[in-house]
Amino acid sequence: MENNWSIEQTKNLFAYVKTASEKNKGLVWAFSKISDETGKSVNSVRNYYYSQLKMFELVPTLATDLGITLINTQRDEFELFSEAEIKTLIETILTAKANGKSVRAAIAEMSDGDEKKALRLQNKYRSMITHHRDKVTAIMNELGANGKEYYNPYSKSVVKEGENVSNYQKLTEYISSLDENEINSFFTIMKKLFA
Repeated sequence: MENNWSIEQTKNLFAYVKTASEKNKGLVWAFSKISDETGKSVNSVRNYYYSQLKMFELVPTLATDLGITLINTQRDEFELFSEAEIKTLIETILTAKANGKSVRAAIAEMSDGDEKKALRLQNKYRSMITHHRDKVTAIMNELGANGKEYYNPYSKSVVKEGENVSNYQKLTEYISSLDENEINSFFTIMKKLFA
């Protein structure tokens, strides 16, 4: 079973974490090694590691008694995006996509080769597109009002400056900007209108 951990597996997990620290590898490397050995998912291994780490920090003699050396694996402090950073991120990527660049290429330029920063930007962009359509739509509307070309990630099309948008395209963009509940309400209304 996935949640059953032996003492030996726990010791191996913390030994891999120590090796990862010594070789400047991330914790994911250690979690993957244990995942491969035990058949447990990487997420399960990670969750178990942090629960055990918390227990060992509360009762340090337990780790010592098991012969486990704890490594300082302090996570970087969580850094929030400001509204201005979010707006710049979305604008930059949507205008770059309109000019034929990929999201990855746009993020690579913004991060100046810093892989951590690139991952942070990529995750924030995806989160905004998926969970904050209203904010993304507001940014697209502002880009359009300023006469800038941009990529619409919901209709998967480029909106060009001065281009007349058909009613069909407007409807498609409107529907794609709705969340799941709004879409259900929209279709309920449409069914009533055309019934």
